[in-house]
Amino acid sequence: MPAFSFRSLRAWHIAAGVLIVAVGGLILYGFWPRLTGQATADDDRPDAEEVSDSKAQVDVVRVERIDFPVRTEATGHLRPWQRTTVSAERGGVIRERAVEEGDRVQTGALLARIDDRDERIELAEAEAELMQARAEYAVNTRDAGIRQVADTSRVAELRMALREAELAFDAGTATREEVQTVRRELELAQIRAGLDRQAVQAATYGLTQAEQRVERARLNLERTRITAPFSGRVANLEVEVGQRVAAGEVVAHVLSDRRMKVTVNVLEDDLVRIREGATAQVQIPALADNEDGGTVAGTVHAINPQVDAERGTGRVTVAIPNPDNQLLAGLYATVRLETHRLLDRLVVPTDAVLVRQGRDLVFVVRDGRAQWTYVEVGTRSGNFVEITDGLQSGDIVAVDGHFALAHDAPVEPGDPQPVAMP
Repeated sequence: MPAFSFRSLRAWHIAAGVLIVAVGGLILYGFWPRLTGQATADDDRPDAEEVSDSKAQVDVVRVERIDFPVRTEATGHLRPWQRTTVSAERGGVIRERAVEEGDRVQTGALLARIDDRDERIELAEAEAELMQARAEYAVNTRDAGIRQVADTSRVAELRMALREAELAFDAGTATREEVQTVRRELELAQIRAGLDRQAVQAATYGLTQAEQRVERARLNLERTRITAPFSGRVANLEVEVGQRVAAGEVVAHVLSDRRMKVTVNVLEDDLVRIREGATAQVQIPALADNEDGGTVAGTVHAINPQVDAERGTGRVTVAIPNPDNQLLAGLYATVRLETHRLLDRLVVPTDAVLVRQGRDLVFVVRDGRAQWTYVEVGTRSGNFVEITDGLQSGDIVAVDGHFALAHDAPVEPGDPQPVAMP
C-alpha cells in the first residue's frame, strides 16, 4: 500500500473545501430572499398543485360596511350601585341574627335584633301613663261647656304678616329673628282667641307629654331592630348571637347590586369626546371562562365635570346590569369607552389580520379556497380593525384556523356571520 505524501493530502483538502463552499453558496442563494425579507408575494404563495387536498376547518365572517365605534381603554374595580354600612343605633346584646352573608333582603328586613326587654318595659310604662293622662283630660274638660267663638281678626292680620315676613326672608330682606317674632305673636293670638284651647288644655293636664313619652319609648324599641335600609344583598356580617355591641358599631353592609358600576380615570384628550349614554365594553378577567369571555356591555352613566389638572385625567362612571348576580364587588375590570364613531367602514376582527414579510394580509375564502389577500389597515380599536383597502363588502374572511394556511389552500368554512360590534 503506497504511503500518502504531504502534497497529495493537501490537494485532497483543497478539493473538499471547494466543494463545501460551492454547496453552501447554492443553499444561501436559494434562501437569501426569504432571510432578507425580499421574497415576492408570488414566491411565498405555493402553486395550487402543491397544496394539500385535505380541507382545513376555518371560522369566517362576512365583511359588511358598518359604523365602527372607536374606544379608549381604562381599568378599575366593580362596585355595587349602592352600598351602605349598617350600624347599631343602641348598645346591647345580640339576641338574633336573621341573615347570612349573600342573602338577598328587602327594604326594612330584619338583619339582627338587640335584647329589647328594657325597651318593652319602658313602652308599657309610657302607655300606662298615657292612659291615665287621657282619663284626667276627659274628666277636667267634660264640663267645660260650649266655647264662644272669639274675635279672630287679630289672628288673620298676624297670619298675613307672617306670610309677608316669610316671603321677605326668602328674598333676603328680613332676618330669621324677625320671622320668629311674628310667628310667636300669631301663636299667642291664637291662644287668646281660644283657637288652640284644646291643645293648651292637653298640655296643662299632661296628655301631650304622655303621648310624647310613648313615641319615644316606641322609637327606642324600634332601634333594637337592625334592618336593611334598602333592597340588596348582605355582606361583611360582623356580629354573632350573644355578642355585645355598642351604639354605632358596624353590624353588616348592604349592597344594591342588581346594577353595578365601575369608575375609571380617562385621559383628558379622550374625556372631552365621551358622552353620557355612550356604549362601553367591560372585560372581567375573572369571568374569562364564560361563554361571553367575561365581556359585558355597559353604558356611560356619569362624567365628572372636573379634570385632575396634575394627572390630566377625568372620572367616568359606567353602569353595568347584573341580573344574574355574576358580577361581584371588587372584581378587576378593563373598560373600553366609546369616544367617537367612524361611519360606513369595513371592519374585521383583529384575529383575521396576519403579518407576512412585514405586510398585513387576510385570507378571503372563495369557492372553498383560502386566498392570500394583502390589505391596508386603518384605525384599530379593541378587538377590531378598520380595513381601508383590499376588501369589499360581502367578502368572506377567515378569523380562526387560518394561521398556518398556504395561499389557495382548500378549506371548509363555517357558517359566515356578519361582523358584530358589541
